[in-house]
Amino acid sequence: MSAETAHQGPMSTRPIPAPVFQQAREAADREEYEIALESIRLCLDQLGTDRPVEAGDPDGLSQPQPRVGDAVLLWARCLFQLERHEEFPLLLSLAGKWSLDSTTMAELDVVRLGFAFKHGRYARVVEEASRFIADHRQDLPVVLADFLLLRGHAYSNLGEPRKAQEDAELAYSLFRLLGKEKDCARAANLQGMLKVREADYPQAECWFRRALALHRKLGLRKNMGGNRLNLGVACYKRGDLAQAEIELQAAMALLAEVEARVPLCRAAIARGVNARLQRDWGKARAILTRAYEQANQMMLPREEALALEFLGDVCRDEGKLAGARRYYSRALAIGNSLAPDGDIVAEVMRRQGQVLGELGRHTEAVAVLRRALALARRQGDGYEEGLGHRALARTFLAMGDLQAAKEHSAGSLERLGGVGARFQWAQSQLVHTRVLLARLDGGLLEKTETVLETAWRGTLAALDPFLQAGVEHWIVETRALLADLTRRRALWDRIRRDTAGGRDQETQPIIHVSARMRDLIQMTDAFADSEEPVLIVGATGTGKELFARRLHENSPRRDGNLVCVNVTAIPESMFEREFFGHVRGAFSGAERDGSGLAAQADGGTLFLDEIGELPLELQPRLLRLLQDGTFLALGDPRERRVDVRLVAATNADLETLVREGKFRADLYYRLKILELRLPDIRRRREDILPLMRHFLSRAAGRSVDPEMFFNPESLRLMRQYDWPGNVREIAMVARQARLQLAGTGQVRVEVGRLGNQTLVFTGPRQVAGLAVPHRLAETSQTITRERLLTVLAEMGGNRAAAARRLGISRSTLYRYLERWGIAAKVAGG
Repeated sequence: MSAETAHQGPMSTRPIPAPVFQQAREAADREEYEIALESIRLCLDQLGTDRPVEAGDPDGLSQPQPRVGDAVLLWARCLFQLERHEEFPLLLSLAGKWSLDSTTMAELDVVRLGFAFKHGRYARVVEEASRFIADHRQDLPVVLADFLLLRGHAYSNLGEPRKAQEDAELAYSLFRLLGKEKDCARAANLQGMLKVREADYPQAECWFRRALALHRKLGLRKNMGGNRLNLGVACYKRGDLAQAEIELQAAMALLAEVEARVPLCRAAIARGVNARLQRDWGKARAILTRAYEQANQMMLPREEALALEFLGDVCRDEGKLAGARRYYSRALAIGNSLAPDGDIVAEVMRRQGQVLGELGRHTEAVAVLRRALALARRQGDGYEEGLGHRALARTFLAMGDLQAAKEHSAGSLERLGGVGARFQWAQSQLVHTRVLLARLDGGLLEKTETVLETAWRGTLAALDPFLQAGVEHWIVETRALLADLTRRRALWDRIRRDTAGGRDQETQPIIHVSARMRDLIQMTDAFADSEEPVLIVGATGTGKELFARRLHENSPRRDGNLVCVNVTAIPESMFEREFFGHVRGAFSGAERDGSGLAAQADGGTLFLDEIGELPLELQPRLLRLLQDGTFLALGDPRERRVDVRLVAATNADLETLVREGKFRADLYYRLKILELRLPDIRRRREDILPLMRHFLSRAAGRSVDPEMFFNPESLRLMRQYDWPGNVREIAMVARQARLQLAGTGQVRVEVGRLGNQTLVFTGPRQVAGLAVPHRLAETSQTITRERLLTVLAEMGGNRAAAARRLGISRSTLYRYLERWGIAAKVAGG
C-alpha cells in the first residue's frame, strides 16, 4: 500500500501500522496501559509522515487492517483504566478533528459514560444509555451490549435492582453470542454484585468465581483483583470473616501489581468493614480514614460516602454517638446527591435511626428507621432489610413496645436467615432472645416453658457463627445469655416440680414494658447471687414484695423458705417473741417452745417490710443477726445461730429517721450495701396500660384488653393520671371495672383528681352507642333469671338493648328466655 493510498479518505478510516498497534493491544491486554499508550502515540505519529503504513495480515484471514478509529478507542479505554479522566476531554477534542464522535463511533460514548459513572452521575448514565438503546433496538449494533451493561451498573447504584438485573442478563447473553469472554466476565461480575445486593450469597459467589475464571484465563490481574474484592464482600456479609480477609488481601495484592487505584480504594474500604466486624476498631479506623482520603483525592463520591458511613459505624461501636452522627450526615449528603433512593441513602438512614435510638430519641428513631426499611424493601435488598428490622426491634424494646419488638426481631431473623447472612442472623437472634425474655419478665401472658426452650435453642444456634468468625465479644455475650437461659430453665423446672408436689410456688410476674423497670430487674437478678442484705425503697404499692420474691427465687437459697414479715402488723409488745422465738415458760401462757420467724427462715430469706417501723430497742438484735447470724430467743440464755439472708423494704426516708434518732445508723448502713429504688408509676407511665391489662385479665379469668372496658379518652387520661396508690390503685380500678361491666354493662370508676377536676374512667364502647364485645359476655353463672328480668324491665322490654346491657348477643338472650320460660309478652312488657 502506498503512502498516497494511505492518505486517501477520511482521517478516521486511515490505516495505521498493524504491528505497532498489535503491540499496543497486547500491552493493554496485559494491563500495561502506559506501554499501550506509547505504542498508540507511535502509530498516530506516523500519520503525518510519508512512510508507508505496514499492513496487517496480507491474506485477510486473521485481524483486519487497524484504522485511526481503532487507535483512538484503545487510547480512550487505556485512559479509563488508568483513571485519567482529566485527559479524556483532550482526546475527544482531537478525535473530533478526525471526524470521530458519538455519531461515528458509539464506543467512545461508552467510555465517556463510564467516566460519568465513576463520578457518580448515575441518572445521566441511565438517561443517555437508554436513549442509545432505544434508538438501536432494530439494528442491534455490537456496542449495544456495552450500553446495557453500563446502564445495569447505574441502575444498581440508583436502587433499581430489577432493572439492573434485566440489563445484566441481556448483556451477558449478547457478549456470549459475540464470543467476547472479557466482556462476559464483566457482566458476570455485575450479576454477582446484584446477588450480593439481594443477599443471595451462594449465587453471588458462583458469578464472581465464573468471572474470576474468565479473567484468569485472559491473564487480567486488575479484573481478577476486582473479583476477589467482591468475593471478600460476599464472605463478610455471610459471616465468614476469616475467608473475607483472605480474599481481600489477595485482591489488594493483585490490584497493587497494576496500580489500580480506584479498586484498591474499594478494597481498602471492604477491609476496614471486615476489621470493624471483628471489633478491631483501631485498625478499622486507620484503614477507612486512608480510604476516605484516597477517594477524596480521586474525586470518587460513592467511595467517599461509603468510607464515611463505615467510619460512623466505628464511632457508634465505640459509643461516640456525636462523631457517628457527623460521619453519617456527611455520607447522607453525598448519597442524596448521587441517588436519593439509592443503597447508600437506605444504609445511612438506618444507621442514623440506630443512633437516635441509642440517644433515647425513640420516636424520631422509629420514623427514620421505617423510611430506611421501606427503601431497602423497594430495592429488594434482603440483607439491609434484615438489619432494618433488627434496628427497629431494638428501638421498640427500649420503648417498651414488646409486641412490635417481637414482630421486628422475628422479621429480621426471617430475612437474614433466608439470605444466608449467618453472622448478622446470629446477632438478630440475640436481640430476639432478649425480646422474648423481656416479654416473660413483663408478665405478658407467654407460655414460659415454650418461650424458654425456643430462646435457648435459638441462642445456642447463634453461638456457632460467632465461633466460626472468632469474634470474642459476641462469643462471650452469647455464652452469658445462654447461662441466663439455663438458670431460668432450671428455676422453671423447679417451680413446676414444686407445684406438682403440692408446694405453693406460683411466681407473680413483675408487669412492665419500661426500660427503667427492665434495668431494675436486671439489677435485682445481679443482686440475687449475693449474700449481702438488700434494702428495697419505694412508695406504697410499687411492688416491693414482688422484688423480694424475685431476689429469693433467683438466689442459691431458692430451695429454702421465704418468710415475709410486715413489721407494722406485729404489736410492739409481741415483736421480740414473734421474731426471735421463745422457750416454754418464757411468759404467761407459753406452754411450749416457739421457733420464731428468724428460725423459720433458716437456710432461706427473711423479708422485713416497713423496716422503718422496727422498734428501736430491737434494732441492735437485728444488726447482730445480720452480722454474725446469732440471736437469743425470749427466755433462753443460750445463743442460737441461723443462716438467713435479709431483705428489707421501706417507704420511709431512713436517712431522716437516722438523723432524728429513730433508726440506728449502723443498722441503716448495714442494710444499704445493696439498694433497689422502685419508681412510682408516674415515673414509668408506659407501664400503666400493661398493668391495667394484666389486672383486668386476672379479674376476667382470661386475656382481655383495656379497650374492652374503657373508652379511648379514659385510656388517654389513665396515662396522664399520677396514680398515687401506684400498682395497687391500678388493680383496684381494674377490679371495679370488671364488676361494674358484669353488673351494669357500663364502667364508671372515680379516682383522684387531675388538675382541679375529679377524674372518672368510663366505658366501654356502648357509651358511644356500641355493643360490649361478645367475648366479655356474662356467663350463665353471672346472668340469673332475676338479673335478666331486671335488665329487661330497665330497658322497657327492648330485647336488643337488654342484650347490649348484658354483653351478650340477641341469639344468646333468646336462649336464656327460652331456658327460663320467660314469655315473649312478659319480655316485651
